[in-house]
Amino acid sequence: MYLQADEKAIKKELLDIIENSRRKITPGELEKALSGKCFLEKKEIRSLIRGLVTENFLTYTCHYGRTFIEKSFNKPVRISNHVILKPPGFYYKSKADDVVIEIGQGVSFGNGQHPTTRLAIRGIEYALNKTNLLKAKDKTSVLDIGTGSGVLGITALLLGIKNAVGVDIDPCSIKEAGDNAKINKLEDKFVVKNMSLEDLNTKFTLITANLRYPTLMNIYHRLVKMTEPGGSVVLSGIKSDEAISVVDLYTEKYFECKRKEFEKGWAGLVFSKSSK
Repeated sequence: MYLQADEKAIKKELLDIIENSRRKITPGELEKALSGKCFLEKKEIRSLIRGLVTENFLTYTCHYGRTFIEKSFNKPVRISNHVILKPPGFYYKSKADDVVIEIGQGVSFGNGQHPTTRLAIRGIEYALNKTNLLKAKDKTSVLDIGTGSGVLGITALLLGIKNAVGVDIDPCSIKEAGDNAKINKLEDKFVVKNMSLEDLNTKFTLITANLRYPTLMNIYHRLVKMTEPGGSVVLSGIKSDEAISVVDLYTEKYFECKRKEFEKGWAGLVFSKSSK
């Protein structure tokens, strides 16, 4: 039987396997991966996995009839240097410069579990902390395209943006984004609408879009028109091998790529528009 000190190291190894995998892992695959690194019987590995599930570090998920084991987001989780996501009702002792965002466990995309959400949140934090976007704080605004749970618009607001607009065509997303805005006491600052980009004539300080590659390529010309001079665009939902094409298009004339980040086969990009 393994010692208690060994158990702590093995649990860390187990969590690292989950964190670093570029695809979802089944419990059997996790057992096999860990048994190749540690001299443990299968029943001992299963016991460790069950313990991590009970402690809310891991969770079982089901996709297309197959069971996988993934990092649990049913607890407070640090996403970036300053942003923590947590479900309502969970206590989190925050640091002075932490931004704690409550996101209900709904059906809409964007609770932090997928790499693209985390990449977008870190991109927003970078754009707001490493540029002059917040210089005119009372006049700043963010547009979140395909808002889903509303987490990106909420993140931008809590990091200093004054007003937010979220657009989506899914009724569930519109409701859940509105609910999450209320949970975070931002209902007066975050307007969620069912409308297309063509119906928006406003310019924004910051635009976020966690969408797939074809859509991001198609909306490029709209984003050029809707981004204020000196503003930023944060894009996610891009596969790593698609990133170069997105960068090539967006930096042809109007934008400069300020940040690239990759996680588990996905890319997050931050662009800054020329102030001229």
